[in-house]
Amino acid sequence: MEDKREEKREARDIKFGAPAEGKPPREHGKLYCWLDNFWYHHKWAVIAALAVVLILTVCIAQMCSREEEGDITLITAGPYGFTANEAGLRDLKNCLATYLPKDYNGNGQKDVTLRSYTVYSETEIKELEGRVDENGEPLGISINRSQNSQSYSSFTQYVTTGDAAVMLVSPWLAEQYAANSSLLVDFTELMGETPVGGMTYTREDGSAFIYGVKLSQTRLWQENSAVRNNLPEDTVICLLRPGLIGNNSDEARYQNAVEFAKKIIQ
Repeated sequence: MEDKREEKREARDIKFGAPAEGKPPREHGKLYCWLDNFWYHHKWAVIAALAVVLILTVCIAQMCSREEEGDITLITAGPYGFTANEAGLRDLKNCLATYLPKDYNGNGQKDVTLRSYTVYSETEIKELEGRVDENGEPLGISINRSQNSQSYSSFTQYVTTGDAAVMLVSPWLAEQYAANSSLLVDFTELMGETPVGGMTYTREDGSAFIYGVKLSQTRLWQENSAVRNNLPEDTVICLLRPGLIGNNSDEARYQNAVEFAKKIIQ
């Protein structure tokens, strides 16, 4: 009995240890061998080339889809926006373009690009939310603070790109940038005299500078309904100092912005 069990065990071991029967492994063709050899020796060069192609493709696509910039780019930011007012935006841009001293980019026409950001201060938010109708009932106005914070962040990030120097912003935003006097141009220094509607900021050391001009005190506001209809009366005109990057870092481009700023604050 024991002998039979041992025979079965030996037979099983032989069966399990025997090589599997079947078709012999298929030999790869010459093309496969060439590709395998090429990949082994040149894979890093191929990966680098593909990365370059991918980057170029993305950059070209972005350049092709990018909106053509005008002769000058301006920033507007405050408790207003142009998302649902395309006609107003068009009128405002056309009006501002007439104040361009010349066609800077040489395309045969004067164009202005506007980067607009809707940004509320906490005081402005509370004032809006506290408004009531003629019967004293709340109007139910509510500002999304999270969205407002994101818009403010987008505004400040764009300012750091240095692509625009002239800003048309709310008093709250203008005062924030005035607190860091190294960011804004002193209009008295720029014009050689204090302009009408100049707004003064006093530094900690007691010195003062004109960080902005009230839009309502300029001919730009007084002579153009397109401006009055689309920008608040208390909007402040500011001029950023030259940056290390972006259009502001180019002397010629920056001087175009300076020339335009002088034109609109008169």
